Amino acid sequence: MNIALITGGSGHVGANLVRELTKRDFKVRCIDFDRDHRAFEGFDVELIKGNITDIESIDRAFKDVDVVFHTAALISLVRKDKDIIQSVNVTGTKNVCELSLRYGVKKLIHFSSVDAFVREPLDQALLEDRPLVTDPNAVPYDLSKADAQRIVYDYCEKGLNASIIHPSGIFGPNDFKPSLFGQELINIANGKRSYTVNIGYDYVDVRDLCATAINCIEKGESKQNYIVGGNYIDFVGIGEIMSKKLNKQLIKGTLPFFFVYVSLPSSYLQALFFNKPRSATLDSIHTVKVQNKLIPSNLAKEILDHKPRPVDETINDTVEFFQKRGLVN
Repeated sequence: MNIALITGGSGHVGANLVRELTKRDFKVRCIDFDRDHRAFEGFDVELIKGNITDIESIDRAFKDVDVVFHTAALISLVRKDKDIIQSVNVTGTKNVCELSLRYGVKKLIHFSSVDAFVREPLDQALLEDRPLVTDPNAVPYDLSKADAQRIVYDYCEKGLNASIIHPSGIFGPNDFKPSLFGQELINIANGKRSYTVNIGYDYVDVRDLCATAINCIEKGESKQNYIVGGNYIDFVGIGEIMSKKLNKQLIKGTLPFFFVYVSLPSSYLQALFFNKPRSATLDSIHTVKVQNKLIPSNLAKEILDHKPRPVDETINDTVEFFQKRGLVN
């Protein structure tokens, strides 16, 4: 039985990788320092406690491993987190690559993001040949994912067999913590976003993403990046699907875009008092403004058999997941 190692196993992607890998008869091992293990509770998972920024703490996790799924990352659009973003996303990736090469791992699947690419021109399809971010003043998260990818490329030159997955926005069930976007879905479902700025994004179902990533073990080429998108949808569209699911009107109206700037102080205060990640920052606003609506994912569909499901299926399944956990009324 092949051993698959997941970094960040307690996260949203990790939870769904555990389920899909188990279906495919892999023995699953996870690296995580989080005490919250609901993501793989009830599954036969070997847990190695460690921090990817400390290479000695994770060394033993790579012994006898066949494939590594490097999902661990710090997702933050807050500038003050710049140093820790760099440490986790860049230094952590270097450590994972180093140990993968040292222990002769057959395949590394590195999870990057569409945010690693230069977004402009926005009116053209986002494809794998788009240049990576290099601007030192770019959003720190974006730059960290680009820098991490360059490290993966360097290790490929040293002999590491690694492919890079670039998901768009990730959503779907088994979001235990929950993620920032998962929390927004909960807020919409509970009537806390009845008036919203009608912005959208391309979202991929986390289950489709994980299935595609596992297909990449055999089908993905080394040093190749694959954009894995889903469907573009805005918040009004999300609200309409959720309204049908819950049999109540959730979105009553829309607000002009400048309202997101007005909401910055309240977002800051809520994060300060409730010790939660900020939902609105200048960098998050920038991310929305420079998004790519044209994400065809043709390479992933042709090579990795990527099959994004209908967006309403994902939203309905996610609502049901949150209902079962008592997070949606």
